[in-house]
Amino acid sequence: MSYQVIARKWRPQSFDEVTGQEVVTHSLRNAIEHDRLHHAYLFSGARGVGKTTTARLLAKALNCHRSDSKTTTPCRIDDENACPSCVEIAESRSLDVLEIDAASHTGIDNVRDAIIDGLSINPARDRYKVFIIDEVHQLSKQAFNALLKSIEEPPPNVVFIMATTELHKVPITITSRCQEFQFRTIANSKIFDRLKLIADKDKIDASDEALREIARSGMGSMRDAQSNFDQVISFSGGRIEAADVAKALGSVGADVLEKVIVAVTNSDAKTILETVDDLVSRGHDLRNFASDLLGLFRDLMVQKVAGNSTERLVDSAAFSSEKLGELAAPFSESDLLRFFHSLCETESNLRDAAQPRYVLEVGLVKLVEMKKLAPIEDILRKLGSAGSHAAAAAAGEKKKL
Repeated sequence: MSYQVIARKWRPQSFDEVTGQEVVTHSLRNAIEHDRLHHAYLFSGARGVGKTTTARLLAKALNCHRSDSKTTTPCRIDDENACPSCVEIAESRSLDVLEIDAASHTGIDNVRDAIIDGLSINPARDRYKVFIIDEVHQLSKQAFNALLKSIEEPPPNVVFIMATTELHKVPITITSRCQEFQFRTIANSKIFDRLKLIADKDKIDASDEALREIARSGMGSMRDAQSNFDQVISFSGGRIEAADVAKALGSVGADVLEKVIVAVTNSDAKTILETVDDLVSRGHDLRNFASDLLGLFRDLMVQKVAGNSTERLVDSAAFSSEKLGELAAPFSESDLLRFFHSLCETESNLRDAAQPRYVLEVGLVKLVEMKKLAPIEDILRKLGSAGSHAAAAAAGEKKKL
């Protein structure tokens, strides 16, 4: 059998396995159990968080042949006794569950041929005919208009499930006819737990630090994290360490980020220039590095403002709460805010820079110079104190005279 990528091999087979979307799956299961099924659903959220997977699970729940009616526990495809309907839906080849990519079927003619003309035809075998329309925001205005009546009053055995990463592009006339579910980005801790499970089941030797780095690289997307895991496995060959993740994904390790923060703390511009030179020589994307550093300054600011009781707020941090507290200690809140705004400008300038190295070097050295600046409150306090001393001295001199 040919190799199957992790994202497909470990696609959730039940509502319980959909990571990070407990509110959505709980609502759908209740709707199925209490027979309160809506005729049109709109799933919105970032890429790789489970929209299409949940749509397929819902289609399986409606059509599973091992149950006399709708069920919250459809067949798993790794079950030898799985019904043909569940297997075909999971493999995207069911005659009654049609998956349509709106990115390549944008026109009104496509919508008529693929959806509208088939609405009056009964399902070939299953209870429901389900239309899963992915990236629905890509449809043209005319295609949306053609769908309006079908979505509002479809036949009783038809269900629409639409998915989009850009909800604001879907007309209000469509959203108002649908039951909308917003899929959240997934917490790094949950992605880590899933990757840990995959590593244990597939006997992949990976350290917890490496898995945390892979989870963080997904930026809230389970699919992206699993794809990155595949890439790191191909690169390492043996045991996977955090250094292998940095090399395979072209990301910067936590040690480099810490080195820059310490250099800013110590006003050590030379170390910063040497760090940038090392990044350039290793072929790292300097804008990605600036983004990672920007995220670290954000985490330092949160740690400084809220203290150690904010693990949830710094879930995606490259360091533990204790380490963040240690790195943030030399700075004030105003320091971190100034650093953040300055680095935002640097990161923005890197997009169109002809010489990105120079832009990054100057931007990071600027942080060192900012560290040397005294807060305006201290200056005013010193001026006030100096004024008081001068007034007292003048009063004493006048008394002598």
